[in-house]
Formats: sequence, structure tokens, C-alpha cells
Amino acid sequence: MDIKHLLQRIENGDRQAYAHIVAQFQRPLFGYLGRMALGQGAAEDIAQETFLRAWSNLGGYKPELAAFSTWLFSIARHLALNELDSAAHRHEQAMPDDGVEPMCGAAQPPDQLAQKQQSQRLQAALHRLPLSDRSALALAYVQDMDLAAVARIEGCSTAAIKTRLHRAREKLKSILEEQDG
Repeated sequence: MDIKHLLQRIENGDRQAYAHIVAQFQRPLFGYLGRMALGQGAAEDIAQETFLRAWSNLGGYKPELAAFSTWLFSIARHLALNELDSAAHRHEQAMPDDGVEPMCGAAQPPDQLAQKQQSQRLQAALHRLPLSDRSALALAYVQDMDLAAVARIEGCSTAAIKTRLHRAREKLKSILEEQDG
């Protein structure tokens, strides 16, 4: 269902329409937060807080300034960076759970094992990147947002995002090559 239509329904008093917005953005938001190096519990908490803040501030959303997804991901980014900063100060930042449960007592099929190892290798490399690079990469390549939307979320120009993405890809490539020996 179209966001503009859902927002109009909410404005007209249909509180249930917001459930459609949550359903539409919940999975992409969890994916983004996971790539920001948040554990599953923290990602769920931040996603919930993001939706609550968006709901409370719907009157402040200005569609002429940004797409709803850009506005929503900006809220999530701000909350995620605050959480990661707090976790760093507490020295409790942990690797995120990739959602794959180990197969107890049974050997994994070779293709599944190779895919899991490749995913873990990529996650480890991503965690070595600065948060701003992880965020930009996740928004551009995982959430498939256009560069202008990524720039609005990250609070910089489109040219700066292009440069950051190029440098982040180069850093990631270097880290992966270093892991390969």
C-alpha cells in the first residue's frame, strides 16, 4: 500500500493504517540496524523506538523535504549511533547475531557452511569499518536507497556520499584481502 495513502488515512484518524507502515518497514529497518553492528535485542529495541518516535512525530514529517523511508531511517540512524556510542562507553559492544542457528550434532551441507563462513567473514570485515561507512554502505547497497536519500540520512551532500561509499568499498576490499592473507 502507498505510503502517501497510509499517511492520509492516519491523518483522518485511522490508527490501524500505521500497522501497515510498520509491516512495510520492519524488515528493512532490522536489516539496516543489524548491519550497524547492533545485536538482535538492541536492533529490536531501536526499531520499536524508531516506530514510536515516528508515530509521535508524524505531524513533523514533511514529504516535500524527504521520502518517508528517508525520514524513518534518519530516526533509526540517530538512535543506533546513540546506542553504539553508549555501548562503546560501557565496553559491552558485541558482534551481532546473524540469525543463523548452529546445527547441533549434525554436519552442515558444504554449500550452507561455505555461505555461513562467507557471511561471517563479511560481517567481521564490516565491523572493522567506521560506523559512518557501515551506515552508508547498508543504506546504499542493502536498503538500495538512492544517493540523495542516503545523503539526507547521513547529513551530507550527494558528492560526499559518493566519496564515502567509494572509500568504504576500498577499505572493505582491503580488509577482505588482508583476511585472505
